[in-house]
Amino acid sequence: MISPKFLGRLGFALLFALQPGFAAPYPSFGTVQTTNSSGVLNAVINNTASSTNLFDYRVQADLANLVETLQANDTDIRVVVFSSGNKEFFIPHLDVDYFLPGYGFPDMTFPPALLWNISQLPQATIAMVEGRARGIGNEFLMSCDMRFSTTSPSVLFSQLETSFGFIPGCGGAMYLSNLIGRGRTLEYVLASADIDAVTAEKYGWINKAFDTSAAMKEYVHTLARRIALFPLAGINGTKFGVSAVSRPSREDIVQKAQAVITVLAQLPATQAYATKFVEATHNQSIGELELNYGQALLGLYNVTEEELTN
Repeated sequence: MISPKFLGRLGFALLFALQPGFAAPYPSFGTVQTTNSSGVLNAVINNTASSTNLFDYRVQADLANLVETLQANDTDIRVVVFSSGNKEFFIPHLDVDYFLPGYGFPDMTFPPALLWNISQLPQATIAMVEGRARGIGNEFLMSCDMRFSTTSPSVLFSQLETSFGFIPGCGGAMYLSNLIGRGRTLEYVLASADIDAVTAEKYGWINKAFDTSAAMKEYVHTLARRIALFPLAGINGTKFGVSAVSRPSREDIVQKAQAVITVLAQLPATQAYATKFVEATHNQSIGELELNYGQALLGLYNVTEEELTN
């Protein structure tokens, strides 16, 4: 069953993050450390309770509090730059414990509502990626206005949900189809395959890939400072116009997709795979499966790459 701690903290975040009027000062978000200067807020996601920077209730609650603060007519902040304190993982995926038999299925409308709110922030949002972003980690990136990464081998993107027996529940496939087209979206999402930064840049999955972390940070810093010169109303208005033709609706993400995933995620086959995954990753800890999921997942299906090619 879901622990009282989970319900208490996540319920608190849901209560305040999705409505105006409750503002916490910067920086006070636990797993999300923030600094701000010249209209740019740098938010570093660093879940020290997880070796893989898992998107668990802690991160969700802290991001919800941050989002609520940014929603509260904060005209001082005009750009938000998200990054990860874990250089191996930006965000690997949602906490798979949610899908284990007997865990007590949580309200799965919270994560997509949170990411939807990020996509609707009046500030420009930029993600800097230096590690793996799979599942809801990639959907977090899709919720941002711009995505930049290094070409490090540790940078891999993926929507891995099909391998579990459900669907990307926070708009990932919808966003990707607008960015890279229907065919390539289905190629990667149906296969739960990883894509590297160089290919992701080529396809339009991300804006730009840099050879070094320093080069990426210099570019993003300059871009963010430039955008932050401008009035928030102009930034928000421009985002609204672009989003009108490039973003799925809130109903599609929060209601329709979740209605499907709620059914699929409770199927015996899905829960059996989730159990196998948690056991193989030693409760979602850093290891071969988390590091190289796109290839290593075949082992959970008792198949080798060689067998697929024969």
